[in-house]
Amino acid sequence: MRNENLAVVSERLRDMLSPHSEEDARLIQKGMLLYRQGLVSQLRMDEETVTAVVQDVMPVRVRLELLFFDMSECSCPGRGVCRHQVAVFFAAYGREGSVAEWIEDWRYPVKEKKETASWGMQRAREMIKASGVADPDYKSWLQSFSEGFDSIMRSKKHLNPYVVGELFGIHWRRVRAGSPRGEEWALLYELAGIVHSFGELDQLSTELRHQAETAERYYGHVFDELQRASERIAKKLAGMPLPISFDPFIESLKEDVRALLSGLRLVPFERAFLYIGVWSALFKKRGSLEDEVRKLEEAVDRLDEGENSHPLQVAKAHIHFLQKEDSLALESLAGLNGQETAPFLLHWTDELAAQKEWGRSGHYVDALTQNLRETLALIGGYQGRTQFARSVLDSAIPYVEGTGRGDVLERLLQQSLPYSYYEYGSLLFERGDYAKWADLQAFMGYQYADLPTARLKVLEKEQPEAVISMLHQAAAKQIAAKNRSGYKSAVRMLKKLRTMYKKQKRQAEWNAFFEELLERTKRLRAFHEECQRSKLIDV
Repeated sequence: MRNENLAVVSERLRDMLSPHSEEDARLIQKGMLLYRQGLVSQLRMDEETVTAVVQDVMPVRVRLELLFFDMSECSCPGRGVCRHQVAVFFAAYGREGSVAEWIEDWRYPVKEKKETASWGMQRAREMIKASGVADPDYKSWLQSFSEGFDSIMRSKKHLNPYVVGELFGIHWRRVRAGSPRGEEWALLYELAGIVHSFGELDQLSTELRHQAETAERYYGHVFDELQRASERIAKKLAGMPLPISFDPFIESLKEDVRALLSGLRLVPFERAFLYIGVWSALFKKRGSLEDEVRKLEEAVDRLDEGENSHPLQVAKAHIHFLQKEDSLALESLAGLNGQETAPFLLHWTDELAAQKEWGRSGHYVDALTQNLRETLALIGGYQGRTQFARSVLDSAIPYVEGTGRGDVLERLLQQSLPYSYYEYGSLLFERGDYAKWADLQAFMGYQYADLPTARLKVLEKEQPEAVISMLHQAAAKQIAAKNRSGYKSAVRMLKKLRTMYKKQKRQAEWNAFFEELLERTKRLRAFHEECQRSKLIDV
């Protein structure tokens, strides 16, 4: 292809869009349809950009940035890669290559994964026959892991990201098949294999030039599964009477777990959680916590310029957490944003809640509360923010119930708005704080007609002034619409308002308000007709 940058974008789209995803498949299909129907016009190309107009329901302008594809733009309201950008890409690609062949190559991974899996299984069987069962020697284990990984994962010159997970599963079955005899030795061997695999997979992604986004999309689940397995194994080992001969292995493993915190590119959260899980279960009784803090500080000092210190900072905070030095734990997180710290604050809060250490829990709940709005702003999408807000509330509720600190819960709910609307509304109504409940509805933009009838009846009895205020606002909004339907709706609310003023023995106040309203709307003939029809105005 003559335009090398267009070829790079072509590969980028292959990586970003999966033929196994229904959403991505529909996106390609819609983009292809727009392209084949000839709806892409005014196409302009150079070495760095492609621009065009796509005639969809409404015409949209598209600009593809070939050097920085993430900065591409479309005038449609969609986010990320849209069907219009795909259509323009096909129009540009069609000038230098076959779009039909691109589509076929994009769908090819399904066949390739099957062929790769078959090849990988054969390699694994050959290696198991050759190597047999591992002896209890840590260096030999690492050598065996490396040889197995290289044989299966690095034996092909090019490895597409969508087959990495499949091949790693084969490699991992081969690792487990070579476990040493004895349950405790087999578990330790598997844990060492997990730690080794984190580093190897990260290095492989760099060698294959897989961008971090692509790697985490296609085989990020492998890291997540390994991290969860490491925690499970560490807890199981912690419950066993381990022989003294384990000590050198534990010390070596401790160094390797710490090494995962720096020098790697992918999955900082999973690496930090692996460290937390293994230290909490297996290492805290087998080493000096003070010595570990010192080694972590030295590791931070050795970081290359610009390298992410996030996992190391979280690890240091966790060691202080294990030492019950909560102020130092929180200080260790300085410089990290709420999104980087929140999952770990939630973890520590849950740990302390399980032990009913309410005095310590307060530090972490307060830290969550202080950064909550900032954290929510960093999370993408309404659903993601809502889920995170609920996670925070779920973690905080045991502390609130254990200490009676209802003020903490309310502060969390306020900081989480609008994502905690239902929870906060229920809390206010259940405790009879009707004025605040009414204020919450106004804050959320809800009108009188939007609210549940059962709650409005309670509010009319307990906080009539709040209902009167809502009716005033709702009627004004309907009148401002200046259409017959709006006027009819406004009149219904005004009749309800008149009844409430009458019950409150404030007839003079109603009369003054209504006379002023009629004067203000005297040019709205249709509104006055509706008032007469409903007998709000005497004819």
